[in-house]
Amino acid sequence: MSFPKHLLFILFLISANSPVFGASFPILPEAQVYHTVGSRGSTYSTGALGLSLHLYDEPAGPGRYIHLLALSIPAKTIGWKSRVGDLFLSENGSGFEIGVHDQWVNPSGKGATLSLRKIQWPKVRQGDTELGEATSDIVHMGWSWITGTPIITVWLLGLDIATLNLPHDRKLEMQFALGMRTAF
Repeated sequence: MSFPKHLLFILFLISANSPVFGASFPILPEAQVYHTVGSRGSTYSTGALGLSLHLYDEPAGPGRYIHLLALSIPAKTIGWKSRVGDLFLSENGSGFEIGVHDQWVNPSGKGATLSLRKIQWPKVRQGDTELGEATSDIVHMGWSWITGTPIITVWLLGLDIATLNLPHDRKLEMQFALGMRTAF
């Protein structure tokens, strides 16, 4: 089992075995899908699944959550090949995200996230040449909003600063993402 799966399993065991912990800090499931494009050529879609732990509500302010997500990036998405920098993926990428999310009651449905992501790209290639493994370290700043009722989805907008650790180079990239997540 990978590190993110171990961590999610431990959080599940703690909440399932402790009624006080579960009542004080509700754990909510979270799912996200989004597409990212970057200034150095990256373009990929991501599916994320994980948990959000409700920490507290500020008086007349936002509710604060900490979240942990397992990330999955397919090598190909509906007709286009995923890229990291100027390299194409030969296999699916995976990783994890840990962050803090604030969800406002007034104005209703607005939110903001600050998180760290670590993504492993097991095999990347340039043309027909396999180059090996790459990684990305990402600082993510995100905003979310709800567009109507009933609330089924929440729209996401992200601005990221990514370090691409490629087999032949290391690049800094600005990334922009747009997607959706489950409401909580």
